[in-house]
Amino acid sequence: MRKHANILVGLIFATAMLQGCNQQQPDNAAKVQADVAKAEADGQKKIVDAQAKLDQVVAQNNKNLVGTEADAQKDAANNPNAPPPEASADVAKARSDAQVKVADAQYDVDKAKAEAAKQVADARCESQAGDANKQCLAAAKADYDTAVAAAKAKNDVAHAAH
Repeated sequence: MRKHANILVGLIFATAMLQGCNQQQPDNAAKVQADVAKAEADGQKKIVDAQAKLDQVVAQNNKNLVGTEADAQKDAANNPNAPPPEASADVAKARSDAQVKVADAQYDVDKAKAEAAKQVADARCESQAGDANKQCLAAAKADYDTAVAAAKAKNDVAHAAH
C-alpha cells in the first residue's frame, strides 16, 4: 500500500513538473515571438533610414548634375570654343561622382537589409537549444556574411568603373 502511495505521489509530482514545462514553452515561444517582432521592427527602421539616405543622395546628385550641365550649356553658349555640354569634363566628373555616391548609399541599404535579416534570424534561433541553436546562428551569420560580401563586391565594381 505504501508502495502504491509513493508511486501515486511520484506520478502527481511528475505530472506537475511536466505541466510546468508545458507552461514554460508558451512563455518561451511568446518571448521568442516578441524578440522576432522587435528585430523585424528594428530592421525595418534601419532599412528605411538607409533608403531615405539613398533617396537624399540621389536627389542631391541630380541637383548637382543639373547645375553642372546648366553651367556647361551656358559656357557653350557664351564661348564657341567650349566643348558641348555632353562632352564637358565637369559634367563627366559630376556624373562619375554621383554614381559613386549612389553606389555607396546603395551599399548602406544592402548592408542594412543584411543586418535586419540577421537580427530576425538570430531572434528565431533563440527558440532552439543546444546544437540546433548553434547551427542556426552559424547559418544566419553565413547568410549575413554572404549578403555583405555581395553588396561590397557590387560597390567595388561601381568604384572601379569610376
